[in-house]
Amino acid sequence: LFTLCMPLVFVSMIGMMALTLLTVVIMMVKMPAPSAVTAPQNILVIPGVNQFVPFVWGWIALVVAMVVHELGHAVMARAEGLRVKSMGLLLIPVPLGAFAEIDEEELFGTKSEGKTAEVLGPMDTKAAGEGARKASSMAQVRILGAGVISNLLIAVLAFALLFGPVLGAIAATNSDMVVVNVAPGTPAYDAGIHTDMIIRSVDGVNLSTPDQFNGYLKAHAGGNVTIAGMQGDTAVSYTVPVGEERGISILGVVDGYPAQKAGIGPGMQLLSINGTPVTTYADYMAYMANTTPGQQVTVGALDRNGSVANYTMLLTSGSQPKGYMGFSGADLSDNSIGILVGTFDAQGKLAELRNIFAPVGDTITDKIDGFISGVIIVWVMPLWEFMGGYIGFGVFQSDLASLYHPVGWAAGLGNGVFYLALALFWIGWLSFNLGIFNCLPAIPLDGGHIFRETTRVLVGTVVRDRSRVERITRAIVNGFSITLFSALVFMIIAPYIVHALM
Repeated sequence: LFTLCMPLVFVSMIGMMALTLLTVVIMMVKMPAPSAVTAPQNILVIPGVNQFVPFVWGWIALVVAMVVHELGHAVMARAEGLRVKSMGLLLIPVPLGAFAEIDEEELFGTKSEGKTAEVLGPMDTKAAGEGARKASSMAQVRILGAGVISNLLIAVLAFALLFGPVLGAIAATNSDMVVVNVAPGTPAYDAGIHTDMIIRSVDGVNLSTPDQFNGYLKAHAGGNVTIAGMQGDTAVSYTVPVGEERGISILGVVDGYPAQKAGIGPGMQLLSINGTPVTTYADYMAYMANTTPGQQVTVGALDRNGSVANYTMLLTSGSQPKGYMGFSGADLSDNSIGILVGTFDAQGKLAELRNIFAPVGDTITDKIDGFISGVIIVWVMPLWEFMGGYIGFGVFQSDLASLYHPVGWAAGLGNGVFYLALALFWIGWLSFNLGIFNCLPAIPLDGGHIFRETTRVLVGTVVRDRSRVERITRAIVNGFSITLFSALVFMIIAPYIVHALM
């Protein structure tokens, strides 16, 4: 099985090297601004340090991935007749690594100084048949690649269980209205309403759409309303004063864009643009549709103290050719209590998660493209979810989890089925990433050792002088290692240096 899977290692090696170098080229063409994506602590997948990886599930998954990786090395070493001295976890004080102490001289032909080399492997090795080395070139490559293959196989198993029987044992209720955003200092915020609250009724009246909700509030301006629903597993009810409806509520602004620079902030109400009244979000969108980047506009707004003021700004460009003030899709609301209400299609989200890897199209090419798209979605999902552009498996540990319940074989597990789904996702995700990262052809990674041995064999078919083979191999391998590690360092520090100088 490991031998059959070895081509995956070489494909991953080429793919990771190409992706790393392509990223550097793209950054040179257009350097991204420093952000969570480029933050140094988010380069390494260390739970509790990396912002995208949850602490508990991350550590569980990382321990599984590391143990499986080193176990793969050890099992293949024994299969090839090499001695395995010990195995274990590095606890300082949390599991920062795992190791399989394979006899170095039997595997590489040399013995390094210090314990570190027994985990990472020596920087210089002997060719097959030289010194105390017992492993042939193919045996060494199989042993080194076994860790990567073990990670990839565990990832496949974890995702097969997750997207098969586990998600199949989860059902969802009908769609409900949820609180998408709450502005600090507004009546809803002061009453205690939080994001992701599921709204079931207002004053005992069941409302099913945001338009019905906003219409009810407008009809009761000047009074109080009682909003009831669920916050996670807890039934909640809040009494909120409804102020006079004047314009649309501003729940947030994008930092660095015209509205924020002009002094507009959360808790204010947008009344007009260039003297044209804005009473609904539809009015705002209709006016902005006819603006252009660079155009000067004057916005009338009501601040938190009830004073009306005008704010002049130059529009910038957004994702569309029209002008952009700097409000995201969740920053404006048609009610005066300071919340944005939307519908969350729990059943649709569950179906979307189940079908990430589902075959699409009629041709083999379509199905392959669909599968590759699924891999990419799963690969970027933690980052995408953290940045707010996607709802992934984090929904099962959010307040929206109450919209889901176990069925079938998992009916007796309760919330345990959600924990199982989260564990499988992170085990699969971290195992996959640990495996492909180790494929980089840079020593001391597994891919670096495999690349060195492969290069040695290929050079040896052309050059007969053994000392020249070693010199050429060392030069090639060191060149790749320096290039790739320089690329990784560049990706970390370049955004900060370039934008600090701008």
